[in-house]
Amino acid sequence: MTLPPARLRVIPLGTSAGRPTLSRGASALAVAAEGAWVLCDCGEGAQLAALRAGLSLSRLDAVLVTHLHGDHFNGLPGLLGTLGLEGRERPIVVAGPRGIRDLLETLGRAGSLGTGDMPVHIFELDGDGGKLPWSPETASFFEVAALPLDHRVPTYGYRVSLPERPGALDVDAAVAAGVPRGPLLAELKAGRSVTLADGRRLDAAPFVGPPQRGPVLAYALDTVPCEGAIQLGRGADVLVHESTYEHARAELAHARGHSTGVEAARVASEALAHTLLLTHFSPSVDAERVADEARTVHARVVAAADLSGFEIEPT
Repeated sequence: MTLPPARLRVIPLGTSAGRPTLSRGASALAVAAEGAWVLCDCGEGAQLAALRAGLSLSRLDAVLVTHLHGDHFNGLPGLLGTLGLEGRERPIVVAGPRGIRDLLETLGRAGSLGTGDMPVHIFELDGDGGKLPWSPETASFFEVAALPLDHRVPTYGYRVSLPERPGALDVDAAVAAGVPRGPLLAELKAGRSVTLADGRRLDAAPFVGPPQRGPVLAYALDTVPCEGAIQLGRGADVLVHESTYEHARAELAHARGHSTGVEAARVASEALAHTLLLTHFSPSVDAERVADEARTVHARVVAAADLSGFEIEPT
């Protein structure tokens, strides 16, 4: 599989907590590379927001559901039905906590999905989570791992990344060693040995720099501050973390299984995440004020807004 360019685009599709508002949809976020994307959570209206963001539903590889509260799940049956109506035959992966299979199968038996000939590969998370096991049918260049979070119901966060890429090729050194310009240079760049016309065999290692890691996004909704969120965000280029309330209502946040913006910033700082993207705002808060509070703890904080995306590269 050909690797995409070493960058991801993160597009918040729904940034409200609990229910949609006129300016913020229910929880959903797209992580897109060239030619494919994955959807983190699928609240009501997610597919419409994806279309408005210019994302092709046919290129969706997987839907990663954190937990089965409606504001994170209720858009999924409609999305799967749309893909079925469009005649998609390529499999789609759905990951989520235990119980998501029963929910979808019950809806299917009731005739509420209409997925047609599209295989739906459901991966239920349990215990410590783990890596998403792409099969040959569902192969994707995204790497996805899940870890448990701390909410009122079983909840998992996700770490989405692009694979490591070969290091930079020292073209001048390779040419000086007798490698002609053309396909043999590409072989060296890919880390493979080459045989020259004079019979000499050259290993790639002396001419190729260290591997370059792909960009990493961590997604932690819904949760109180916890070790799972820190581990997901460890060294991430972007940590997307819920920030349901301002810090003055931390007690209320915890009682409902949520975090404040300040607490999200503490998680990001401990994880050494480069940028913190706050989302999942209660309709009762001012998102920018929550972000300003978080900036007292972490230098790079962005308050997510629906359809306001940006590119991330390895930092």
